[in-house]
Amino acid sequence: MDNEEEFTIYRTSDIYFASYLCALDVSLERTEPEEDGGKKKVLFIFKVPAKDMARLKASFFGGTGTVKAQKFVQCLRSLKSMCFV
Repeated sequence: MDNEEEFTIYRTSDIYFASYLCALDVSLERTEPEEDGGKKKVLFIFKVPAKDMARLKASFFGGTGTVKAQKFVQCLRSLKSMCFV
């Protein structure tokens, strides 16, 4: 019997959603640079349990998700520092 959980790779340039995921201890795998019409962006690449992705997006974008404020701010600061390296 295989007990391994299925994961999906999720990419986002939304630093606030990325901070939310980090505050929930979702695994940030890496960042990737991206150009969008001459603007430089950073993509945050997460490894998310496949069964949780729809719920995580719905709770964040629907305004019902909760995380500890201090952890969210710490994650936001860390992600911002990754953007300007």
